[in-house]
Amino acid sequence: MTKLVCLHHAGGSPSVFRPWELYAPPGIEVVAIALPEVPAAAASTGPAVAPRRQIGALVPVLADLVREEVGDEDFVLFGKSMGGLLAYLVTRYFGECGGPLPKALAVASFGAPHRPWQNFTEGYEDDRRLVRYLHEIGSIPEWAVEHPEWVAPYLGRLREDARMCAEFRFEPQGAPLSVPVRVFGGDRDPLVPVEAVRRWSELGDDVEVTILPGGHFLVSEDIGLLRQSVFGLVSAIRPSACGVEPAIWRTVEAS
Repeated sequence: MTKLVCLHHAGGSPSVFRPWELYAPPGIEVVAIALPEVPAAAASTGPAVAPRRQIGALVPVLADLVREEVGDEDFVLFGKSMGGLLAYLVTRYFGECGGPLPKALAVASFGAPHRPWQNFTEGYEDDRRLVRYLHEIGSIPEWAVEHPEWVAPYLGRLREDARMCAEFRFEPQGAPLSVPVRVFGGDRDPLVPVEAVRRWSELGDDVEVTILPGGHFLVSEDIGLLRQSVFGLVSAIRPSACGVEPAIWRTVEAS
């Protein structure tokens, strides 16, 4: 059994990967991780300001979650959008600080991390305007446009996650990534230009970039191309089994 550890997009949840379990071939365990709540230091304006999550504090905690989950088993780390950035940083953290390196890193819908990420929620402080924009780019269904209050909790987390990604500042790697990297982008992605996706090739010696038909939400709008590509990557590195093992789905949450 090889684990496919999945990290979700900004404002999302592990449930976005639940359909992958339905199609996972024998011998692959799909494990979707819920991002831990990691408070940062309170803002300098005073204790009334809520602490804001920072990637620098989140990555080590997330790495510990992955480490506890995979143990000494083979695994592939996959992230979608914000999850792609976090998957890259966890892989880099293991390489620099010691840890179980994935057999491969797979990323979808996120530009190369050394290219600045734009906070796409800026200018949409009004919930109704943000909901209409999210519907236009394929993030949420049409019914939410008429009922933005139903998705208000999602909007708050989305804004916070988008801010966190936009505030991330890349530090040059000490060495190229030592694991195979497979990157997938959408040819009609309104948030991530194809050029930004292709620049992942600058970060490792074994990087392949594939542009698929679709927008930013390749996981949820996937017609099977992304899913089968990632499953094929896992199957190519997993040890052959004598018997047929069932596919498994699990969500991991921080305690």
